[in-house]
Amino acid sequence: EFITLYNESISLRNKIDTLFMEADGVSREVNDPEVGMKPKLLKALKENRLVKQEVQNTKFVVEMLEYLSELRTSEKRFQEYMSQGRIEEAAGIITEMDRLLESPPIQSSQQIHILDRLKMQLTSMKESLDQNLDDLLNEAICFKKTGADDADGFNLSVLSAVEKDNSTTLLTSVFISLTEIDSINMQLSRLKKNVMKYLVTPLLKHQNVWKASIKIEGDLKASLFIGSTLEGENIVDSSQDGVFKSLTVIFQFIYTFIFGGIDPISKETLIFSIASQYASTFGKFIAHDLRDIVISEYLSHVIPTEISEFKRFEEVSNAVRCFQSEMRRMGFMRTPQEGEEEEESTLGAYVAKVDILFTIKKRDKLLELGRKIMLDESFESLSITKEESEAIIEEMDVAKIAEDELETENRQNGADTTTQSNPNEGWEVDWNEEWDDDGWGKDDSSNQNGASNKKNSGESYEVEKEPMKYAITVKSKPLIDLTINTLNEARNLNPKSGIRLYQATLDLFDLYRAIMPVYHSEDFVNDPSLTMLFRNDCVWLADQLITVQDDYINCLSSLDSNNLDGGNNKILYNEAADRLRELGSEWWDIQLDKQKSLFRKDLDEMGGVQQSANDERFEICQRTMNKIVDKMNHLSRILKGILLPTEYYSILGILVDEVLTIMIENLEDLYDISAEESNQLNLIYSRLLILENIFNKNKPNTIENNVKSWNKFRQITDILVLSFAEIMNRFRASELDCFTTKELEGLICALFADTELRERNLQEINDGHPHRGNR
Repeated sequence: EFITLYNESISLRNKIDTLFMEADGVSREVNDPEVGMKPKLLKALKENRLVKQEVQNTKFVVEMLEYLSELRTSEKRFQEYMSQGRIEEAAGIITEMDRLLESPPIQSSQQIHILDRLKMQLTSMKESLDQNLDDLLNEAICFKKTGADDADGFNLSVLSAVEKDNSTTLLTSVFISLTEIDSINMQLSRLKKNVMKYLVTPLLKHQNVWKASIKIEGDLKASLFIGSTLEGENIVDSSQDGVFKSLTVIFQFIYTFIFGGIDPISKETLIFSIASQYASTFGKFIAHDLRDIVISEYLSHVIPTEISEFKRFEEVSNAVRCFQSEMRRMGFMRTPQEGEEEEESTLGAYVAKVDILFTIKKRDKLLELGRKIMLDESFESLSITKEESEAIIEEMDVAKIAEDELETENRQNGADTTTQSNPNEGWEVDWNEEWDDDGWGKDDSSNQNGASNKKNSGESYEVEKEPMKYAITVKSKPLIDLTINTLNEARNLNPKSGIRLYQATLDLFDLYRAIMPVYHSEDFVNDPSLTMLFRNDCVWLADQLITVQDDYINCLSSLDSNNLDGGNNKILYNEAADRLRELGSEWWDIQLDKQKSLFRKDLDEMGGVQQSANDERFEICQRTMNKIVDKMNHLSRILKGILLPTEYYSILGILVDEVLTIMIENLEDLYDISAEESNQLNLIYSRLLILENIFNKNKPNTIENNVKSWNKFRQITDILVLSFAEIMNRFRASELDCFTTKELEGLICALFADTELRERNLQEINDGHPHRGNR
């Protein structure tokens, strides 16, 4: 068995060796560089690739020749169509050539150069066609004046077909060709500008007298006339809204005769399906400008300013809806989808917001009327009566009697009562004699005797409420009337509109506070009477606003507060009233400070009261006193009747107190006063005592109640001429309590020589004022 297996293995090895030898022989045959199969196969593959490349190149050449031939043929056809007036076909050629140039069968190395030349040729063809179409449009659509100037009207004439170079071209073909070469938008934009310039704008500018009409002339021509004298048909019914009817005629004409046309054979108007496409594009171009000019020239002027005008505006709203319906039918406007709201940019959306527009216009009108009132230069006054309770009156007004008695006393004493040559010096007001009709301090003669008896008997008696009068300007009442009328209209509107009108009344008084103190500032600063009138206006307006608030606070409560932002629908003027009162107080203070400064200036120019024994100095002081008295009297006259009595006497008291305080200080600054000088000073100071006459003898309007320094001034005037004993008697009687002990010591030292008597009296004074209970 072993031998058998060994022999088989030897045989198998011999067979494997034989196979290796055969494989080696085959390998040498295949790979032999001269006669082997592999070099032959590689050579055959290379030859095959060369053949394929030559075939491909040949194919490229053939395709390129066919491509160029097709472009050349298209160019020839284009020229033929152009010469025959077949512009639609010519436009089609342009489109076809444009498509061919998008994917040329050209190798990349040659592509740029050849394409540039071909595209330049195509551009030249487009320009040629575009110019031709432009010429045709200019001939077919013509805008011109109907007369010598713009006031005569305008005419738009349209030819449905144009004869040119022995060929007839339809206007519809022109638009189709423009669409084909993508020039339609440019031409429709140009058409829109002309329609606005020659038709829509002039029509709206002359809306009351101009109308639109259409006239068909011959077989191919239609004309649209815009003007006052209409030659055509379809004249707008005067009973309807003429503006929107005329606008409808304009767009019907464009749709029918520009985007449509007249069939040259049947002579009937034709509307192609593509007309709506043109109308849609044209509508997008003109929509914004059309809306703006219709609103600015027409709708904004017919927005109601009164509730009663809403019915008339409803007719306008219907006209707008009919106009938009017709515009949508023709395709000039997009039709909203079911459930879709009106676009905000449409005329329909504008008139739908009439309540908002009403409040805006009402606000503008309110502010315009208010501003006109505020800017009026007239400050004519109006008397207002206010009830003031004066239950107990101890004595009637006897100021006139007191004044007469004082003047008599002055004449007896030889007092100088001569007024200055210009009593109004330093005042920028013109005196009106009517201000003195009632006469300050002037009472009925029938009451004088009774008043004296009451005074002598010391009786007190009750009277009914006395009417207290003051003045405001005629500007104020119209502002309140405007506010009330506006609130009356607000209660008849929907919630949001009502609140907007209420807000407009707040804006009115914000405007008042902004305009009045700025525009009239010079008048207010220079004229105290105007300042006080303005101050009274502010206070009166504030009071009236609170009254209006009380009457109208719930006038909007019937409206659904849930529809309001925050649900606040109350009429409140508290803040506006407070701001008005603050403004009035501010100008009261401004004028008061100015008057104080004027009196201080006069006293500063006087230079004090020292050396009054000198005749020249005495004259200067006397002139200053006369000037101050004249100014104070003048001020009392011009403010009489403007302010309430309490305010009138209060402001005079403040000014008199300012003057007296300075005069007291001037005297207290003197450290040595001779007997002659004291007499001169008494004459100077006594001149100011006449200021008591501008006050009332009745409480609370006496000079003592309104001038804090009055008692002190009277005492210091008397001290100048009293003996030492009389001064000490007054001190012991507590009549000089208005002075501090230091002030009395200074006066005593200035008036009297240093003696034992002065020392004893000064010691008594320094011990303090005697107790009132010991008087």
